[in-house]
Amino acid sequence: MDAVTAGDLVRAPGGTGTTAARGVRTSARVAVVLAAAAGIPVVGLAYRLSGSGACAQLYYAVFWAGLLLAALPVTVLVVRAGTHRRDRVLGLALLALVTAAPKYLRNPAGPLYHDEYAHWREALDVLAGGALRPPNAIIPIAADYPGTSALTALVHALSGLDVWGSGLLLVLSAHVLAFFAVLVLGQVHLGSARAGAVSAVVYSLNSSVLYFDTQYAYESVTMPWFLWVLALTSLAAREPRPGARRGLVAGAVLVAAATVVTHHLTTLSLAGVLLLVTLGQAVRPRLLGRTRPRGAGAPGPGDDVVVPAPAAHPRVWPVVTAAVLGLAGLWVGLAARATLGYLSPYAGSSVTQLGDIASGDGRTGRRLLAASSQPLWERGLSGLAPLLVGLVCLWAVLLVRRTRTRWSGDTLALMVFGLVYFPSVAFILAPMGAEGARRSWAFTYAGVALLVALAVAHPPRAPGPLRRVPARWWPRLGVLALAAVMVGNVGAGLNDPYRFPGPFTWGSDTNSASAEARTVAEQLGIAVGPDGPVRAVADRYTGLALSAYGGVYVATPSTGFPAADLAQTDRDPEPDLVRQLVESRYDYLVVDTRMADAPAFNGDNYGDADPLSGRATPRAFLERLDTVPWASRVMSTDHLRVYRLDLSRVGRTLGTVP
Repeated sequence: MDAVTAGDLVRAPGGTGTTAARGVRTSARVAVVLAAAAGIPVVGLAYRLSGSGACAQLYYAVFWAGLLLAALPVTVLVVRAGTHRRDRVLGLALLALVTAAPKYLRNPAGPLYHDEYAHWREALDVLAGGALRPPNAIIPIAADYPGTSALTALVHALSGLDVWGSGLLLVLSAHVLAFFAVLVLGQVHLGSARAGAVSAVVYSLNSSVLYFDTQYAYESVTMPWFLWVLALTSLAAREPRPGARRGLVAGAVLVAAATVVTHHLTTLSLAGVLLLVTLGQAVRPRLLGRTRPRGAGAPGPGDDVVVPAPAAHPRVWPVVTAAVLGLAGLWVGLAARATLGYLSPYAGSSVTQLGDIASGDGRTGRRLLAASSQPLWERGLSGLAPLLVGLVCLWAVLLVRRTRTRWSGDTLALMVFGLVYFPSVAFILAPMGAEGARRSWAFTYAGVALLVALAVAHPPRAPGPLRRVPARWWPRLGVLALAAVMVGNVGAGLNDPYRFPGPFTWGSDTNSASAEARTVAEQLGIAVGPDGPVRAVADRYTGLALSAYGGVYVATPSTGFPAADLAQTDRDPEPDLVRQLVESRYDYLVVDTRMADAPAFNGDNYGDADPLSGRATPRAFLERLDTVPWASRVMSTDHLRVYRLDLSRVGRTLGTVP
């Protein structure tokens, strides 16, 4: 089969009148749209049920009934062999909108997730100050990667939407682009439009698509760029026209540059996969030189696989790789030097913790789905999904192994990259590695999508007893498997409070948000003196609101800076802590009395340095703050108390204060 070029992508394969691309009836198109239109309100009903305190079994079941009703019909349309190109493209766009809907319905009016608060505040400060890279009190490293706030400001200027609406539009556009990037990748590397469509559908099943990569945050913006760099470079490697090839390479480098200045982890992942592909291109001739030709014999798996012609211009990969490495090095060296220090603790700690788990030290591990209201059936599918995907990928690997001399080096490397998904699942057990593992799946699923699409195009022969199953049942079983993987992968992603609204739950990032915290934050934000924004000590849930709505700089406690001791102990702060607080100009202490009602849902109130991790704060510790000479209450609501600190009075008794 000839290689797929950029020109092939803009020409409808098979024409409009062929049997292979005869399109679908108008009634089928209408049914697909109506199913999506009916399913999304059912998802909204699930949110209403969860917010009113209904049992988890009910609102989870209603959620999946609505989402599967909306997603499965259009999925079948997209992957169906007889679907015309136009219907496939429109169907894929509708699938992208359907998968963006749950997150939009979760919080349409304003930020809710941790990273959303940080980027929303960053964009507000950019627009207010007229300059990029203002300090960020929630995610300090975000100030070094201003791409998201710059684009949000641009959308705001062009559309007239408010900052939150502009951010939502930016993320929605990126989300749709991601689906079409995988469509191009699949068509280029597997040689057919249907394979590209199957690849896009498989990618839509990864655990980040529904919630994590549809939040307003820098990774949601750059994830599609990562995919488009791979897609554009893949096209360039197969483009026979020099001018068009240079244009595709320039486009890939331009998108990569935007990625470099927008998100660190996406840049790191992009550099890694580009190095892998470049290495694969270099070693492929040597590996094939050692491959012995297969002698004649009985036909085996893969003999009927139609492999696209190898890339005629593989040297574009090292060109793009060198450009990305150079751009990333320049940006980190000149503008984002804190990046390495920010990322390195997660990598080192997660590997160490995983080793401890393997050696039997259960103290360093995590209980999967602990403290979760997730139903058992979704938990079970969370464990089953990687196994189902793994079996399909295993068959694809067998096909590739038998035909490896015919595959292009970049295709093989991207498939190997997809296999990284399976060992990464183990890092879910390591506390410091769990988030990174989940975030890596959005990247590695691009390779998984290619493997699954190959296997779908060339399914194995059914074992003896299963050959009696009527042929018409196999597509239906495939749809059931797809639904199971979708449910399981989403279940393995974000926890219940992130996915569903609910009653106030102390210590959760989402369901701890309150109107009174916003009010206090806005009042503190007004108290800006000549030395800059207000600085305060607060628990990490109240602190999120203080920073987002008031621009307050909230202390980050650590072993060397035990700021949590102000509220989490019954003694005055140590002299060293007093010195640190005074030198850093932390003038306020904000406490939420609900810390005393129950332990935090996430396990701590002040991060890893919380001296009362896993426990509720004794109420006496909080009441004591009204009796010490170094803290004066200046504001209070039903649950929040704001104290002005005068740490020069530490060590005195209240009666001796002049």
